[in-house]
Parts: sequence; C-alpha cells; structure tokens
Amino acid sequence: MLAAGMIVLSADAQAQQQPANAAARTEFASLTSGIQIQNLGTAPANAVIDYYNTDGSKAASQSVPGIPVNGSFTAFGSTMSVNAGFSGSAVVSADQPVSAIVNLLSAGPVTGEAYDGVNAPATSMNVPLFQQGNHGYNTSIHIQNSVGVANTVTITFNGPGAPGAFSVNLAPNASISIDASNDHITVGTFIGSAVVSGTSPIAVEVNQTNDAILFSYTGSAIGSPTIYAPLLMTNNHGFSTGLQVQNIDTTKTTTLSLFLNGGATPAETVTVGPGQSHTWYPIPGTSLTGTTFIGSGKVVSSDPSVQLLGAVNELSTGGQGMTYNTFSSGTQSVQMPLVMFNNHGYYTGEQIQNVGPTASTVDLIVNGSTVDTQTIQPGASFTWFSFTNGAIYGNQKVTSAIAKGRSSTDQLVGIVNEITNPQIAGDSSFSYEGFNN
Repeated sequence: MLAAGMIVLSADAQAQQQPANAAARTEFASLTSGIQIQNLGTAPANAVIDYYNTDGSKAASQSVPGIPVNGSFTAFGSTMSVNAGFSGSAVVSADQPVSAIVNLLSAGPVTGEAYDGVNAPATSMNVPLFQQGNHGYNTSIHIQNSVGVANTVTITFNGPGAPGAFSVNLAPNASISIDASNDHITVGTFIGSAVVSGTSPIAVEVNQTNDAILFSYTGSAIGSPTIYAPLLMTNNHGFSTGLQVQNIDTTKTTTLSLFLNGGATPAETVTVGPGQSHTWYPIPGTSLTGTTFIGSGKVVSSDPSVQLLGAVNELSTGGQGMTYNTFSSGTQSVQMPLVMFNNHGYYTGEQIQNVGPTASTVDLIVNGSTVDTQTIQPGASFTWFSFTNGAIYGNQKVTSAIAKGRSSTDQLVGIVNEITNPQIAGDSSFSYEGFNN
C-alpha cells in the first residue's frame, strides 16, 4: 500500500466466537473494538480504514478526512463503518504519518484492554508469554496477513509440553486466531513462549484471559540486549506488576540483571536458558503485603549479551488487569493517541521514562501547547495523571498528547494507563505503549 502511514490492527472484533470446548475457552464471547488514530505529520491527515473479514475479503472501507496535526480520530460504534457482528482485522493508511491503538471492551463480564497497531509487520514475530490452563488463564494469538499475497505461517511454541511446529495458510489480508481449539498443545498446563513466522510479513496480537480479566499485547519482531519498563509497582492502590523477560536466543544461556529507578546496582540477577523466560513478581525488594513501590526498570543481558523481549502485567487485588510491552530504545518524543479526563469516568496516566544517559527536560504537549514540564533523571520515570490535574489536557474529556524532550539527543519511552475513578466492577482498565517518534 503506497501511503505515508500504514498501521495494521490484528484480528479482534465485535463477536469473537467461543471454541466448542468451553473449559478451554480463550476469548470472551463478545468483544467490541474502538480505534484511535493520531496524526504525527505536519499537515492534516486524510486516512482510510479498510476492514477485512477473517477470510481476507473486504468488509468495509471508511474515509477519515482532515485529522488535525497532533490530533486524533476515534472509530467506535456509530463512527465505525463496519457492521455490528464483524470479526476480523483492519488496516489504517494515510497521507501523513499516523499511529493507532485499539481498545477492546466487553460487557458480560465487564472487561477492557488496549494494544498498539503494528506499524512494522515482519516475517517473524515473538510472543514472550503464552499460557494455557494456568490457574484459569488461557491465551489467543491473533495473526494477520498484512500483504495482498498468500502467506504460509508457522507457529513454534517453546516450553515444557510444547507441540512440534505447525503451519497454517492465510489468504491475502486474512487473519486467524491460534488458541486452545487449534494450537496442538495437549498438556493440561502450558506456560511458555512462541515464535510466529510467515513467508510474507505478518502482524501479531496476543490476548490472555481467565474469563474475568483481559491482558493484551502485540508480538515483537526483534529484541535488544537491554529493555526498559516505564512502570513497575507493588501495592499501588492494590496494583502490582509482574515483569516477564524472554531470552530469544536459540543457543545461548544469559545472565539477566534488573535495575530499578536508574540505580547502578542490580536489584536481582538471574540466569535464563535459550528460548526461556524469567518472571519477577513481585518486584525484588518488595512484598505483596508490604509498603508501596512505584518506579521504573531496566533489564540487561550479559555474559554473553543476547536479544531480550519483555512484557509487564499490571494486576490489582480488585480484579483489574493490563499488559504492556517493554522497550528496546527511546526517541526524543512519545506520541499518545488517546488521553482522557473524566470520559464517562475514565482517566489516563502517562508514564514517561528517560532511557538516556543524562537528565531530560520533558514537555507534555496537548493541541500544540505545552501544558506541563518535568525533569526526568536517567533511568527514572514521571507520571502525569489526569484525575489529580485535569487541566493538563485543558479539561478536555478525550484528546491526544505528546511527551517531548527539549534536546534532540533525549531518549524517552512511555505507556498510557486508562482507568476508571471510582473503579467500576469488573476489569475496566487498559494499557498501551506510546509511539516513539
């Protein structure tokens, strides 16, 4: 597709069907999606959303003209051209650079989660955490053929009880869900990772659920010897995080060192074999029944240095759950397509981490105006939270934002958490990664 910006949105939708084996259910019976598109360019963006059924046939095409510079557009409900009951994938293209996220919601039970659209499909995508029958948690991998040619996709699981690699054929623009109904895993409990490879580029999105809490994240094409987590927590108003890091090298065992808040001394060091992963829960030095910890993290591979991937699960004692991918590097600015202040009770928190070697002066920019400025030390992070200061968005209910360092050498990463206040029943919390630009 010849366009200045193209985002693929993996298969998730408005009417996911339950597998025949209800005990092995991996998705809610009904999910509804909303797409937020942010214009990252220098002129108004004219965008198109193409919706595809799982067999690759086009379900609808939607024109979205004139998205303002740094502004956003939301396709949801009546502003989404596809009919109710649609289950498939989408491609967002535009004449300016754009980013897009997807919010997933269900009403029975109440659940919510978010993930980033994939702006760089690849022939190989890594899934650092796949679990099935793990204390009620099951996983679905949604694979989208991002090109207009047929694609042979091979799925390889790693972990005790993993089946042999198997392949599926995807028609142009088609998508498929790999879950308990077709993943060839026969052991009762499986906890591991997966690699999804195609003969042509693919996009991958992962859902994990216990039928009450939903976690979502996107697959990663490449790793890095150092990865960053903008937000780690223990006992933060009931929220604690688990940090899972995967060694994606196929032959080498490595040493992982976890550093907190830019510290020079590791909080903990562990050894991880090839293709294996390690989970920190709770964060070292903290206790699930102890004091509150809120901070940032960095994991470094050494002796030898290998490629790593990571994911952070945020889980509360009240039944809220969210997931975000860790980052391998930063840029001067972080784009956030959706921030909210009292949008039907929803508020957002923006966690920005400085992954560079020197302190960064960071501006929070909304609608072209700087609304707040903070200095963030190396390795540390700062949180803007709209509930405590709605003026940072100009008291708008729904908008987009940019966190930008004042130096061209600044290296920033960030995530956005979407929560209700007061917290409503069910899993009503979302998290997505800010886009580096």
